[in-house]
Amino acid sequence: MTGCTGTGPTSSPSPGSETVASPVTDSAPYWCDFLPQRAVRTVSGLTLPLQEDKSGVPAAHEICTLRNQYTRLSVVWSMRDGDNVLNLARKNFGAHQLAALPADLGKGLIAYTGRSPRTNPYYTMMLFRCGDTRPWISVDLSEVAKGRDPVSDLTQLLSIARVRYGELHKCTPAAS
Repeated sequence: MTGCTGTGPTSSPSPGSETVASPVTDSAPYWCDFLPQRAVRTVSGLTLPLQEDKSGVPAAHEICTLRNQYTRLSVVWSMRDGDNVLNLARKNFGAHQLAALPADLGKGLIAYTGRSPRTNPYYTMMLFRCGDTRPWISVDLSEVAKGRDPVSDLTQLLSIARVRYGELHKCTPAAS
């Protein structure tokens, strides 16, 4: 996989191929409030320094990016308009879908566009319920480490993000 150069086509590791055994675990410190730094590095294989940038209104919506030369990961979340965002994600990435989310996480998808790492070809989106709200979280990533199972890893990252969302917003996450 062309990871750091951003040149040439990339290929997605297939979920059925031999995978690396390191688990994706939840532990502080976090990037973008929701993703354990260690887990992001395990999944992506990125070892270079990353700069975190956040914007938005922490009580309602936020955009967070991790950058080094270009955006390596972004997390976007909001408490509003989840159904429309999910419909747009399906329209834009449905043809590239690797998997639907497990029903217990909510509605959403995991996709791989096959584009260069600079475009963050791994895209995930999840719509779920948390108390009386229906928030959504999307995570897009520049690369997945060779030998990793992107569907399993990204599903685990989304699961951790949903739990963290509940902790930070004092609600109990459930499927939508």
